[in-house]
Amino acid sequence: MCPRCGSKQETLIHALNECPRARVVLIHGGFDNALVEGRYWRCMDWIEDVVRSLDKKALLDFVTVLWNIWNSRNNKVFRNTEEDAKIIWDRAAMLNRDFCIFNLGRNQ
Repeated sequence: MCPRCGSKQETLIHALNECPRARVVLIHGGFDNALVEGRYWRCMDWIEDVVRSLDKKALLDFVTVLWNIWNSRNNKVFRNTEEDAKIIWDRAAMLNRDFCIFNLGRNQ
């Protein structure tokens, strides 16, 4: 069972896309409904479609958001804490900014 929404068996595609808690984060971030609403049997099929449709910057944002969705899921499982979609999205955006700043500083 999904620890966040309580529905069906939790699979990777459910945890990162189908779970209403994950979907709110993706939609909050402005990801295209076609990427969020599509039906996929395997998470890898979904990610491959996303890779084909996003530019490099948007793909970086997407991967960071997925990582933060997964961390949020783990916080629910191991600490029984829930985070708001905006908090999850903002944390991902901050990580991306920090990463870009770090790389700019390294290249000088």
